[in-house]
Amino acid sequence: MAGYIEHALIKKGAIESRLYQEVLAARILDRGNSLVVAPTALGKTIIAVLLTAHLLKKNPDSKVLFLAPTKPLAVQHEKTFRKMTEIDEGKIALFTGTVSPAERKKLWKSASFISATPQTIENDLIQGRISMKDVGLCIFDEAHRAVQNYSYVFIANRYMKQRQNPLILALTASPGSESEKIQEVCKNLFVENIEIKTAEDIDVKPYTNEIEMDWIKVDLPPEFREIQKMLNDFMSEQVNFLKKIGLAKTANLRFYSKRRMLELQSSIRGMLATRGKTQPSLYTAISKVAALLKVSHAQTLLETQGIPALNDYFERMKEKSSRSGASKALKSVLAHEKIQRAVKITTDLHSKKVTHPKQKALEKLLQKQFIENPDSRVLVFNHYRDSIRNLVDCLENVPGVRAKRFIGQATKGNDKGMTQKEQIKVIKELEEGKYNTLIASSVAEEGLDIPAVDLVVFYEPVPSEIRTIQRRGRTGRLGKGRAVILMARNTRDEAYYWAANAKEKRMHSTLKFMRDDLDVEKGKQSKAGSKLDSQTTLMKFNKGMKDKILIYADHREQASQVTKLLQEKGAFVKVRQLEIGDYVISNDIIIERKTIDDFITSMLDGRLFNQLIKMNENYKMPLMLVEGSQKELFALRNVHRNAIIGCLTAIALNYRTPILFTENKEETAEYIYVTAKREQLGKDKDIKLRTGRKGLTVQEMQQFIVESLPLIGPSTAKNLLKHFGSVKAVFSAELRELQEAENIGKTKAKKIKKVIDSKYSGKK
Repeated sequence: MAGYIEHALIKKGAIESRLYQEVLAARILDRGNSLVVAPTALGKTIIAVLLTAHLLKKNPDSKVLFLAPTKPLAVQHEKTFRKMTEIDEGKIALFTGTVSPAERKKLWKSASFISATPQTIENDLIQGRISMKDVGLCIFDEAHRAVQNYSYVFIANRYMKQRQNPLILALTASPGSESEKIQEVCKNLFVENIEIKTAEDIDVKPYTNEIEMDWIKVDLPPEFREIQKMLNDFMSEQVNFLKKIGLAKTANLRFYSKRRMLELQSSIRGMLATRGKTQPSLYTAISKVAALLKVSHAQTLLETQGIPALNDYFERMKEKSSRSGASKALKSVLAHEKIQRAVKITTDLHSKKVTHPKQKALEKLLQKQFIENPDSRVLVFNHYRDSIRNLVDCLENVPGVRAKRFIGQATKGNDKGMTQKEQIKVIKELEEGKYNTLIASSVAEEGLDIPAVDLVVFYEPVPSEIRTIQRRGRTGRLGKGRAVILMARNTRDEAYYWAANAKEKRMHSTLKFMRDDLDVEKGKQSKAGSKLDSQTTLMKFNKGMKDKILIYADHREQASQVTKLLQEKGAFVKVRQLEIGDYVISNDIIIERKTIDDFITSMLDGRLFNQLIKMNENYKMPLMLVEGSQKELFALRNVHRNAIIGCLTAIALNYRTPILFTENKEETAEYIYVTAKREQLGKDKDIKLRTGRKGLTVQEMQQFIVESLPLIGPSTAKNLLKHFGSVKAVFSAELRELQEAENIGKTKAKKIKKVIDSKYSGKK
């Protein structure tokens, strides 16, 4: 029989002793702010309990704050700590929006452990009702949410400022697959250490249950393929128009994911603001993209959900188009002969009660499950509410299945959401056996204390690795689990499955790489005996990184997608708050990246020239990349052509900074990567980020002084210094002597002598 943790603040027999959890807790105390990445059911909350017990025993006057994104999850954590710890019941508090501000202020003073929703804590901090100075440990559950303006970001920032010796514990099953996203989470939560645990780890395996993964593939019937062809034909027409007017790169429909269509829509809207009057085709283009988005969604419903969901969608489109003020895009979609044909086939199939072949597969799967194990509990995930309702209706007639709909709180149209009280009631009824199957939306993926289930079914794969991991983690908690993914062949289902699969692999690879990187940095700090300032010094490549390109990017560049593209090319991108430039690729080279619009704006407000001065003061070889067409540079804003040409000339000549134009962010990333590769490979040296003025050598200062003379550029200044030997000799030279120097004629010599010999009047 396994032993149990013995601690003054942990109840006897409450926590089974697991070596990996105790080791993780010790490493966090030793290494500081940590991100713990582990699948559901590996006991991330237990690590939080162990740390809480240690810190409150060591310092009884401090507090522990446990943040969770939803009220039910905050309630769950409060119950867990009451159940497992010996913390005084009166010193455990729950902070949610239902607790009054005055009561929270009072509880904060007396509580040792607070379980809270982040929005509540953020409001209390802003209003000055509480301070983080006494919080010895701050725990961020579902830490992948710590991006952009989410409350976690504000709270972590305030905590680091208010607490003298802060300790952050960030918990998640997956922080995301993209390096940018993971780095943003780590930056926002001030992470210094990453700990990764998987079910395959040797020290974890004895405590985990196997999850069997199965796939059931189905073929779409001919009628579905006919509708699919009609929708494809319509979409091709729209894309061909956009390509014809130069707004679309390719006519290949596979290129146009929802994200890319939204990016295209945003780009055209930007053009409309400046060129709408002179380029009326942009109005047609924006309508075409809106139509693309609508029909693309229809195709997703057809391929992944079936006729009932598609029919409901078409009906809603018809209803909206009949209203006054209906969009032109919507009317044009429904008026198109291909769409009318698709609608008619859909209506006919719906009247015949034709469903998606995945529905029959689900019915057979559940029937078999409950015949073999009548006491099973099953969770079926579906992304769409309409489909959830249809699935519950169809499963009513399947022997052994007692299904219940489980959705979020939001009301969508006429579909009223479930309150938290209703959700908790349904979960209890599942546990008690009134229902044995929940048909659930994404609300069941995260944050709710759903009892262990024997089978999880993905009605459709999702392209998100976070959601895939969370869905899968709902089974295999108390015994062997099983997850089944339903897929329609040659549809978005297969594309989404492989996308999530690739992202999950990339996540583990990126996390391990970042963990090793932090380990090296920690090792250096330990040897030095003090913390290094990560904002001003950069570490060398570690041994496994000697051929890896290292690029430092300003944190604001994360929104540009360039950092992501650099990562995909194989570069290791470190995001920092750079005081100068956007990318640093060596001790000598700094790169400022600007879009066409930003270039013009910064030129007009003077920011551009300040940036150029700082780049030149601190780096030998500054470079400016301007992203976008040169034609657009002269057409985007109402700025005279000569002013722009003058500015470009001044940058190249006066500020000695080369300018390269790139067509798009992909080409920008390519320029940065190739330049960094050329500069770094084969060289073993640190890269230093500079924030102040660099010291000029004597030769550089001499050249700078001589260059101030009229008509003298860098090469001529060098020629003069070589000819005369010193600055003093240049300034003392007679007219005839100056003319003898290389590239100095009579005219130049006269102007130089006039400047040197003329008496300074002091008048303006």
